[in-house]
Amino acid sequence: MKLHVGVIAATGLLLTASCTGAKGPSGECLSYACDADGAKAMMWSTVDATYQPSERARAALDKVIDGGVSRMSRDQGFTPESFELAKGNLKKFLDEVPEAGEDALGPAAEDLAGKTAKSCPLWPYC
Repeated sequence: MKLHVGVIAATGLLLTASCTGAKGPSGECLSYACDADGAKAMMWSTVDATYQPSERARAALDKVIDGGVSRMSRDQGFTPESFELAKGNLKKFLDEVPEAGEDALGPAAEDLAGKTAKSCPLWPYC
């Protein structure tokens, strides 16, 4: 496991850790200590555990997940805490998707991609 530590002397001692964790043969993140690819795999795994996304939902979720990974990188990095928060917030969104209709996830994912979902603000997605 590779660990990067940054120190900012001007404000005292501020440590930030970013770890690159192990991945399984299919590319899934085996721990929360991962990189951008691991974050993306974790997010898709969370979606796939709940839904079989339609093409419409998958296209919108691609935007949501790419934006979420970028925001994780900018805001908190890829720490165990940021993975836990991102995964929990994605589950919260998925749990709130109504079960009515043929493709309820599609419009809900488009709302999340447009940052107009009723669950926003929902870090790191909106």
